[in-house]
Amino acid sequence: MRRGIADVHPVMVQRDSNEFPQCIASTLSGARRHRPGLCRSCRSDLQTPPPRRTTHRRRALLLLVAAGLVIGLWWGSGYVVAYTDDAYVDCDVVQVTHEVASPIEAVQVRDNQWIKRGSILFTIDPKPFKLKLKQAIAKEEQARAQLPVDKATIESLRAQKEAADEAARLATINLGRVTPLATEGFASKQTYDNTLTAQQQSVAQQRNAEATLEKEKQTLQLHQVAVATAHAARRYAEWRLSRTDVAAPVDGQITNLRLARGDYVSPGGPALAIVDASAWRVMANYKEYYLRHLPPGRQVWVWLDSNPWHLYRARVQGIAHAIRRDQRTISSTAPKRVRSPTAGVPPNLLARNSARVTAPSVVAAGS
Repeated sequence: MRRGIADVHPVMVQRDSNEFPQCIASTLSGARRHRPGLCRSCRSDLQTPPPRRTTHRRRALLLLVAAGLVIGLWWGSGYVVAYTDDAYVDCDVVQVTHEVASPIEAVQVRDNQWIKRGSILFTIDPKPFKLKLKQAIAKEEQARAQLPVDKATIESLRAQKEAADEAARLATINLGRVTPLATEGFASKQTYDNTLTAQQQSVAQQRNAEATLEKEKQTLQLHQVAVATAHAARRYAEWRLSRTDVAAPVDGQITNLRLARGDYVSPGGPALAIVDASAWRVMANYKEYYLRHLPPGRQVWVWLDSNPWHLYRARVQGIAHAIRRDQRTISSTAPKRVRSPTAGVPPNLLARNSARVTAPSVVAAGS
């Protein structure tokens, strides 16, 4: 029996918006009926699973898990690194004082200016100190001029003493010759007396010349002391004159400048202050738990709030063994001094600036 050819016409039937379309294959009359099927596009749509919707319970669970991980990492970081944000920058402030009293002639710096060691800060009127120096030089020259005179006098007295010594020696010899003659009666009593008197006078002149020579030597020593005193006065006057130019003792930044031209300054009071650039350090407060991990010399890392995008390498300089406890303090801390080993000053470094210090505690515990 000859079979007929069936014409299959796919018809898209969409029942409603919530149902998927179906392709129904229908046959002609008398033809073989085929089972309904789907077209290729509808088959791919039916094979794609619908997107899953995250429930509120699952979201809450994910948030709890994430929070637990964050808390666990934060708690576990204490065993890996020793971190504190209770830190601040400290420095030495050098108070510059003037050592002579006089009006200020000129001020060469301004407030908050960066200066180098040896730079002139301000100048005191040098005129009175120059006059004092000239006076001291004149007194020293006067004292030195007396020394040649004393030396010449000593030479003259030394010659006189030598002559007196020779006269006394000759008088003593004559007395020794006359004495036996007078004893035996070959010389008169008057001759003996005259010889004895001459010998005594020669001895007296000898002693007088010796005493005068010694006195002149003492005078020379006194004048030499006067020369030394005058020289010291001259050096002191030179020193006072040199102190009219007040120089910076350290590298740093000028602060608290209150000087102006014409101000009268006297020794003892600070004229201005310099923030020492070579004495910057960070004072960090740590709990006692971390002290065993941070011995002196341990390398640490420092963040500064004034320059938060830069990480500074430093080393622990020491641990303070005397701290002040306060009733409001919940946990006791120990301040540690951290000093940067590198030369130079970080930019925007300010005293009492907040800082953060981090150190590897695991390495310290294993060392």
